[in-house]
Amino acid sequence: MIDAVLLSSLAKVFPQYDLPMDCKKTKGSMLKNEAYSFQVAYRYSGDSMMNLPVYVEVDSDLGDALTYRMVETVPCDFPMYPNNPGVGLVVQEEGLVHPESPVFPDVLRPGNKPLWILHNQWRSLWFTIDGTKKALKPGVHKIKITITDGCGRTPVTFTIDIKDKKLPKQTLICTNWFHCDGLCQYYNVEFASERFWEICESFVQKAADYGINMILMPLFTPPLDTVPNQERLTTQLVGVTKKGKKYTFDFTLVKRWIAMCKKCGVEYYEMSHMFTQWGAKHAPKVMATVDGKYQKIFGWETDSHGEEYKDFLKQFIAALIPVLKEEKIAKKCYFHTSDEPGADMLEGYSECASFLRDLVKGFKTFDALSDINIYKTGCIECPVPGIDHMDEFLKADIKERWTYYCCGQINKVSNRFLCFPSVRQRILGMQLWKYDIKGFLQWGYNFYNSQGSERPVDPYNTTTGGGWVPGGDCFIVYPNYDGTALPSIRMEVMREGHQDMRALQALEKKIGREEVEKLVGKKLSFTNYSLDPNKLIKIREKVNELL
Repeated sequence: MIDAVLLSSLAKVFPQYDLPMDCKKTKGSMLKNEAYSFQVAYRYSGDSMMNLPVYVEVDSDLGDALTYRMVETVPCDFPMYPNNPGVGLVVQEEGLVHPESPVFPDVLRPGNKPLWILHNQWRSLWFTIDGTKKALKPGVHKIKITITDGCGRTPVTFTIDIKDKKLPKQTLICTNWFHCDGLCQYYNVEFASERFWEICESFVQKAADYGINMILMPLFTPPLDTVPNQERLTTQLVGVTKKGKKYTFDFTLVKRWIAMCKKCGVEYYEMSHMFTQWGAKHAPKVMATVDGKYQKIFGWETDSHGEEYKDFLKQFIAALIPVLKEEKIAKKCYFHTSDEPGADMLEGYSECASFLRDLVKGFKTFDALSDINIYKTGCIECPVPGIDHMDEFLKADIKERWTYYCCGQINKVSNRFLCFPSVRQRILGMQLWKYDIKGFLQWGYNFYNSQGSERPVDPYNTTTGGGWVPGGDCFIVYPNYDGTALPSIRMEVMREGHQDMRALQALEKKIGREEVEKLVGKKLSFTNYSLDPNKLIKIREKVNELL
């Protein structure tokens, strides 16, 4: 009495709801150097009310390129804002999936034997055919999956057509901000200890495997999401010694960070912000050795426009740049001033941004900001507007276009919230291709803190930063008990979006941009797209066929 149904990767399987039958799928196609996923939803509907052990048998010629993982649910006490047009909160109701549910499917955990099945509750297994490390053999392959409880056997068969064509290299620069304090606090390890480096490498490697090819480097403790006059755990790579008005710098840990990133396949390096969030009014927390004592020398009490901190930055940047050149990453480095300045912060932010830009001539500067007037001051090279503020920036003559989403991008646009259907996340890849976007930013790869970083949180118990933001905004990866990183289904869907973008780029080279636009739909925009998962998948399969 075990039911089993094949579904696409765009399905979200909830224990208590009917399956999304518009996501039924028994066959698909892929290129030989990408990752392709599908699901098997299963449920016991027999007479026994007890939890039962079930086993999974897989028969395939794909070898270790085919793996499966269990999809685990996580709680979500704040799936989405209530509609409130009076304060500008307008939620696209038809673009949500079971927002009333107390749990959402998300964690991907390696399959255990046996699996435990609960009476009359749906669960799913996530199967991935991975050609990202080693190209797969082209042709049609059948994958027979049998779920058995020892008495009955329920077989299903998925057919994959692997095309004899490769995706081109990813051109999109993608960053999801890496938070070291989350790892230190969750695993109770000291920053820069050997155990920290082991854990950190696992999380960086997982990011790189999924197309996050830029990593935030904590030169100093990032001044992000911190309550004013309070502090986040110190995570500072740069060693600083102060003697009078002179500073010396130790870049040993910076070089180790770069070596780790290179080993994992990271290509781009994002320097942590040189000024505090929302206006650049203060300095980040900077720790230094002064007369033999390790202490804070800059922080909330520091005026960002004061000569003392400016003098420090001059000395620091002058010492840092040769290191970046020596490590041969200078051309792949970007500098931040301050995160998300608003219109009322224009004067102070532009002063700090112009000061930094003069110090780092030859390097790119970028920040998340959605006010076009800030960009027009000329103080920053690569503005990163919210995806719902792109219209004005698309009209401007910007050489390198970026965009981002976070908790505020809720109406009509793409995002990765737990209560958003996966199609609404994956469509981003086609949108990025349509508008020739160079870079994408999201603020939380592994932010395991509450609002303002007042306390650490357990990501398995709260996916909302303690009820702060809609579930799924704070992180896209989970900490496994052994110090390794566990991806989410949202991380898999993010990678699929990246692959869609690359496939469209390849097809554009072959048949021209106009023909590809006809295929994806000339009316496709950041706010106009179909929520039909089958339509997106059919477009991608047509792309594969034409390639």
